[in-house]
Amino acid sequence: MKPLPSRASISASSDDDSVNWKWMYRISSNWKNGRCAVESFNEAEDVTNLAPVPPSAFPRQQVLLAGGFTISSTKPHASSLLVRGNNGTSRTLLCRSTLATSVAEISAIALDQSPSILSSSNILRLAAFLTTGEFSIFEHDHSSPSLATSPKQTYVPSSPHRASPVTHAAYNHPLLITLSHSFTLVIYDLSNDCITRTQTLTSFTSHPPTSLVLSAMPSAASYKLVMAYAIPVYPAHWSVGATELIISPSGVIPHKRTFSTSSRESSPPGVFEVSVTRSARAFDVPQGWIDEQKLQLMRDQWGRKVKQVADTQTDGKWVVLAPGDVTNNVSPISQGLSEAGTASPEAHPQLPATPPYISPSSHSSSHLQLYRLHMPPLSSSSAHTPKLTFVRTLHGPFGPVCALSLADGRCVSLSANGGIWVWDLEGGDGTEVASPVEGSFAGTTSANKHGTIAFDERRIVSSGVRGIEERRFDI
Repeated sequence: MKPLPSRASISASSDDDSVNWKWMYRISSNWKNGRCAVESFNEAEDVTNLAPVPPSAFPRQQVLLAGGFTISSTKPHASSLLVRGNNGTSRTLLCRSTLATSVAEISAIALDQSPSILSSSNILRLAAFLTTGEFSIFEHDHSSPSLATSPKQTYVPSSPHRASPVTHAAYNHPLLITLSHSFTLVIYDLSNDCITRTQTLTSFTSHPPTSLVLSAMPSAASYKLVMAYAIPVYPAHWSVGATELIISPSGVIPHKRTFSTSSRESSPPGVFEVSVTRSARAFDVPQGWIDEQKLQLMRDQWGRKVKQVADTQTDGKWVVLAPGDVTNNVSPISQGLSEAGTASPEAHPQLPATPPYISPSSHSSSHLQLYRLHMPPLSSSSAHTPKLTFVRTLHGPFGPVCALSLADGRCVSLSANGGIWVWDLEGGDGTEVASPVEGSFAGTTSANKHGTIAFDERRIVSSGVRGIEERRFDI
């Protein structure tokens, strides 16, 4: 959300005359000072004496904000969504599986960002994904007296497409895009009340965690998807990268593609498919001879590599990387070797022990890295290549960060110990909204390393060590 002076300086129209700028300034001031009212939706965890729970492939409890509604998945090992309204009423969205032999978990949810839905105050359209690969489309009218809602559409994948559950999704009706943990990107067309799988793309150089931002382009027939993700840095570290994909129903042959299309698919003309792909990396080696300035930039970025990535987020303009906790990490190289199997001692000579890499103090697990994503217009010459430029380090949180949310130049972070911070990315100013939970020991317990956070103009909703909480700034 842009700072208030920038919004107020926009030429006022007749609709703006009714805006209470004094009230808007108060909300903006509350954001700046971290002043908010807190409401808890469930009981928090006892961080000093956590009871053992059954293992879960998706322990992260999903939360979303949609207008005046708060959407959250139920406790892990359950397959339903709870929609809470400002008036205190709740509705349940039932996600039933036809493939699971036991209870399927919700692995991701995506809210429809199309203008027709965003302009409605009561209608919600969203997609909910299960660990079985199935997903459901809900079109929910909160003014309806029914307390439970069944999906409008349901998609059951065929056997070849059940390899990896969906972890991220972006929805702008009729276009739905999903990303699995194995980094397989799938494009669906939801036109005419029919779910059609139109294209599958795969990347071997991109890794989770990741984030997706889908928006309609000025041409109503095209869409732009911006992805942020982790990229490996040899020999055992990580950095961040970003990719822009232009999706059109024109059937144009893609170029500059870093994702490979499944050879088993043939898309008929007119369906949604990727036409252009452009990528940028924070850590990259220039081709040919380089001068001292470029060499220094490479050295600086080499110093920003991290041992583990907790989260990455983008809003299409900014990219934020949250380093992981270096006290409990697995390098990309050693992880691959361990999965490949063990070799006999005689196969490789003993190497001298080396101390583990620890990130510099300026880039510890509690300090975020802010990058600016430059994507020149497609009509520009090839000399203007995409760039991902480091801007600054965002300081503030105490303890490792487990989740980020980013939109309109504002970043909100949730730490494993329950701390919440907010930054204005243009100025780099940050403030603490919630202090860490006492006795959490910086959130080092494994049950607390998975969290979710989301925000809009007036609220922050988080799911973590405190349970699900909502913080309102319109007070």
